[in-house]
Amino acid sequence: MRLTRPKHHRELVDITPLIDVVFNLLIFFMLSGAMTAAEILRVDPARSTSEMRGQVEDFVLLIDAEERIALGEQLLARDEVQDRVRAALQRNPGLLIQLKPDTAADAAFVIGLMEDIRGAGAEYLVLLTVASQVGSGA
Repeated sequence: MRLTRPKHHRELVDITPLIDVVFNLLIFFMLSGAMTAAEILRVDPARSTSEMRGQVEDFVLLIDAEERIALGEQLLARDEVQDRVRAALQRNPGLLIQLKPDTAADAAFVIGLMEDIRGAGAEYLVLLTVASQVGSGA
């Protein structure tokens, strides 16, 4: 008498949940990577050996090599800067105004703009630079 062996059935593994998780992770990392705000002007700030004293970005004015000025996503004319500073200081009197000039920006233009900002009533004004490594020769 011949006995038939029972056939072993392979259980199929459903990988649909795995694919869902992988795609959700992909979407998460794509979105979280794009959350940094792009600056409207390309600015290469000067290097400095002084310590960085915080990450406050209340009011950052960008100045590029062609003496264009940007605040956030808007390009500003030089005569608009004082009005914007006054308006911001009315909302927040202790506001830290930050200038981020390009290395190739004209120093006289930057100093003149700093004087305009001081004339608008700003008490706290800083120049943003990139930290330079001490001893790197740069």
